[in-house]
Amino acid sequence: MKQITRVSSLLFLAVLLTAGSIHAAQVIVSWTTTTIVEGPPTVDEPGVTFENTKVQVDYFVANNQLYGVRGLANAAFIRRNHDSNGDLTLDGAGDTTNQSSIWYRDGTGGATTRLGAQIDVYPDLLLRNTVSGGSDNTFSNAAGAAGGNIERLDFAFTGGLTASAALSFAVFERGAVGVHDAFKIAVITGWDFMNNVPTSYGPLTSQVGNWGGASNVQGNFNYHLHRYTNPPGTPGDDLSSTYLTANTETGSQGIGGIVFSMADLGITNGTTIYGYSLFGFDTTDAGNSANLINWNNTTYYPANTTGATGTGGIDLATLNGINFSIVPEPSTYALWGIVLMGAAAALHQRRRKNAS
Repeated sequence: MKQITRVSSLLFLAVLLTAGSIHAAQVIVSWTTTTIVEGPPTVDEPGVTFENTKVQVDYFVANNQLYGVRGLANAAFIRRNHDSNGDLTLDGAGDTTNQSSIWYRDGTGGATTRLGAQIDVYPDLLLRNTVSGGSDNTFSNAAGAAGGNIERLDFAFTGGLTASAALSFAVFERGAVGVHDAFKIAVITGWDFMNNVPTSYGPLTSQVGNWGGASNVQGNFNYHLHRYTNPPGTPGDDLSSTYLTANTETGSQGIGGIVFSMADLGITNGTTIYGYSLFGFDTTDAGNSANLINWNNTTYYPANTTGATGTGGIDLATLNGINFSIVPEPSTYALWGIVLMGAAAALHQRRRKNAS
């Protein structure tokens, strides 16, 4: 079963015929989504029914430009510092517990249902195109259920992409209107295929907190927070019911989005890139992007990142690792002009013939 919601054709036409390029990160003001029921409801966690409904983003509008989905990253990686809560002994037994805080949007059946699917592996949850959940307090190193030891998220296009004026990456966050959290972002310019880690980055770009427009691109909905605790020595990204510790905390918020062009991220057109990374607001490279490589270096990745509103507690939506592109691409504007001028000339000629 598929249900489609579309932006009006007049808006699409207006956007398609608007020339210009984006010179700074822009707030996303509207989107078009497709709703797909991927399978029957399932009970993957005690007392919770997952409805397995996917709400994917097809297009969005920012700065009077229309963007479309062009591809999804090959892989996502959760980079954890196992000592970010203070244990610096690296002795194994005392290392920080691998905690994960996840939010799921409530389903149509109310508080005991979740709209989307239950995902057992953290990278798989983040690397999706669906408006049904995401990570909560992602980079917070605070103690307690809402904290953890995540320092960086990598979204890799291992086949490489060619930077262009049309290519963009976007970040979406669950939160109140106009108070979305700070973060940093950098494009991956080199990739170690054997070890699956970045080897070089473009400039580290900051997005200050309290960003967003006059309204969220997705209005308020109810959600629940699911907490998972993986003890030292176990896989840190396991979100199966085995490691579930709580799922009753609830709230109501919407989703805001912001889009970055390659120019915003300091990347020259024609450069081969391999995706992008997201960082906590307090990450620094001290003017040298090579310092971003080692996420366990607390000189550049502070181990006490706060999760306070507007700082390190970004609540990412499951809309990551997506390659968006301007529609039409800038090179086609001239073609649109030729088509429109040709149509106008043909209409004028027809009128002249009719008049004679």
